[in-house]
Amino acid sequence: MSLKVKDDKNRWRNKTIAFRLSPEEDEELNKRYKLLGYRTKQNYIIDSVLKNKVVAMGNMEMIYQFRQSLKEILTELKRIDKAEDLDEELTIPIRTMLEIIEAMKAQANSQTVVVEIPKTQFDQMMHLKRIRELMSREMEDKNNEQGDSNS
Repeated sequence: MSLKVKDDKNRWRNKTIAFRLSPEEDEELNKRYKLLGYRTKQNYIIDSVLKNKVVAMGNMEMIYQFRQSLKEILTELKRIDKAEDLDEELTIPIRTMLEIIEAMKAQANSQTVVVEIPKTQFDQMMHLKRIRELMSREMEDKNNEQGDSNS
């Protein structure tokens, strides 16, 4: 038997709500709750239905999901020859990420946001930043080499 879990207000969650989704809708729902940094799909659905809004959690999982989605998008964009070939499956994660970024910008403009990040998480983020900088320098060097060889 599974362990009974209480919500943040110490209430039992013992009611089940079920609904049907198409495979595409299910995929979009899975991407959205992961991109927003929610740990569970249940918490995302409860926030979106009962509070009529969702909050980006801003954790390492969210950053990881953003990176994964951007890699998938980049792969697809490299494959596409014409804008007509752009399908809705590619636009969904782009739209979701843009909505998250716009919401974060609006929140930052309305008030000063102070985010405390644990030292280990900060160190990981700085490590990723250094790797990204090295990769961009490497790409610039390759582009410069190609430009020199073409001249």
